[in-house]
Amino acid sequence: MLRWLNLRGIRHSTDHRFPKDAPLGSLSYSVVDTELTSLNSRSNRLLSIGAVGMEGSRIHVARQFYCVVNPGVPIPQEGILIHKLCPDEIANGIAPAEALAQLEMFLRGTVVVGHFVDIDLKVLSKEGGQVGGVLQHSAIDAARAQKWVWDHGSPPEKHGRDTDRLDLATLAKEYRIQFQEAHHALQDAFVTAQLWQRIVSRLQAMNVKTLGAVLRIAGVSA
Repeated sequence: MLRWLNLRGIRHSTDHRFPKDAPLGSLSYSVVDTELTSLNSRSNRLLSIGAVGMEGSRIHVARQFYCVVNPGVPIPQEGILIHKLCPDEIANGIAPAEALAQLEMFLRGTVVVGHFVDIDLKVLSKEGGQVGGVLQHSAIDAARAQKWVWDHGSPPEKHGRDTDRLDLATLAKEYRIQFQEAHHALQDAFVTAQLWQRIVSRLQAMNVKTLGAVLRIAGVSA
């Protein structure tokens, strides 16, 4: 699912080819979230990364990853307020290259899941290019998977719902997942992991039971 090439002169060969017929319950997942300096995809930079491991439908609470990144550029004041990262935390954050290297180690041997994960993949790919590496990534987008569940369910699935509202807070409420505050990478990754638990159960009930089947309906590439 992932390949890092020539990150600061270090060649990593971690292109894991998961069998497309692998049952969803047999896979290891890494549920990833990133926080950024802004939503401007041309100029935004990485501020923090959070990730939580899963074994099948079980959240592996002990396997988690979090880091604050110092992007080496001025941070807009609104970004500091949204993410509640003080200037000292950012100043003491690790360099993007180190953050990517640590994340790569965490992701090895797992299928990546995220909520609107294309945003995460784009910034990770961009940061990888800036430090001399290239990230090629396929992942499962939980938001797309939930949209598919609603669109292909029985009529009651759609009744009374705005099925285009796929933000994390809305879906957490839908599945009665406790969700206090957005914009913390690790907390949002944990909420997304709980969301993915519920979505996998729904997909399996709708006969979407393998990795290949999920990638066809909710796969995203950087």
